[in-house]
Amino acid sequence: MLETPAKRWRALIVAALTAATVSFHYGVLIPSAHGTVIHAIHGRLCYVPIILAAIWFGVRGGLFSALAITALTLPYPRLRGITDHHTLVAEYTEMVFYVGIGLMTGVLIERQWRARERSAALERELARSERLSSLGQMAAGLAHEIKNPLGSIQGAAEILGDDAPSGSKERDLFDVLRKESRRLSAVVDDFLGFARPRPPQLAPLDAAAAIERAAAQVALDASARRIEIVREVAPGLARVAADAEQIHQVLLNLLFNAIAASKDGDRIVIDARPASRNGRHFVAIAVRDRGTGIPADILPRVFDPFFTTKEDGTGLGLSISHTIVRDHGGTIDIESEPGAGTAVTIALPVHGRQNG
Repeated sequence: MLETPAKRWRALIVAALTAATVSFHYGVLIPSAHGTVIHAIHGRLCYVPIILAAIWFGVRGGLFSALAITALTLPYPRLRGITDHHTLVAEYTEMVFYVGIGLMTGVLIERQWRARERSAALERELARSERLSSLGQMAAGLAHEIKNPLGSIQGAAEILGDDAPSGSKERDLFDVLRKESRRLSAVVDDFLGFARPRPPQLAPLDAAAAIERAAAQVALDASARRIEIVREVAPGLARVAADAEQIHQVLLNLLFNAIAASKDGDRIVIDARPASRNGRHFVAIAVRDRGTGIPADILPRVFDPFFTTKEDGTGLGLSISHTIVRDHGGTIDIESEPGAGTAVTIALPVHGRQNG
């Protein structure tokens, strides 16, 4: 099924041109044209729908159109009673060229599509890097100015709160002050982690152990909502070159996001498996939930700093995770369908393998 009205119109145009050029080829409009220059021109017109189909629909469009025209023009020599060997060779050679032109044009067009996609992706990444740089500088200055006085406030709240009578209104207020100052301190730490990322200290890391450690840390939050966390690790998995603490932070971010998006009693799957891209060897770790999903118009923005749909979120978790994975030479991808869930996959280079 064609996806858009534009594609349907294009398909109709190709079909109409195919019908018209085949009619010309058979001499429906000019019955006496066979063997003349006009007939030769009609034959060449068959390339028009083939090339258009390849431009609009790629290799499949070019080949489909070429094969359709070939099938429609194949009976032509017999219907016209053509017996001359050279004429028959010319007619059938023309059909071979239909397929060749459709295939080559489609291949060239799809290469151009991929080049445009890569260029657009690079432009988006460059724009994102520029935003990260400016926001990072701002966040670093802001966090530095906040952290010291916040530490003093937090310390004073701890001391005064201990002196307040248990169960008193003052004690309750100090408890709120301590809780909120800790939360604000965590936000400031996130800002600093985003603004001044530490270069990863790479060492061999067992992906299965990293998954187990992260899953154990979020187990209490998951069990409180009866959410099951399932580990699925491929046997004999190679170690990755990674900073254990930074990858732990990434996995925690992904698991906490999955828990927040899930319904009570849901199931979250975290798996690890070998992967390869462009001749390089990776271990792909995916976190999949069956939660609310992410709308298509929001999905491109999830890695932007300070963008969040959570009421109590900072919008830095996925952005920091993206930076960490990128600094490891890996990739992070997200797929989501509203109402069906989300899958976030990080791919980390295998340790000690000759990649590239």
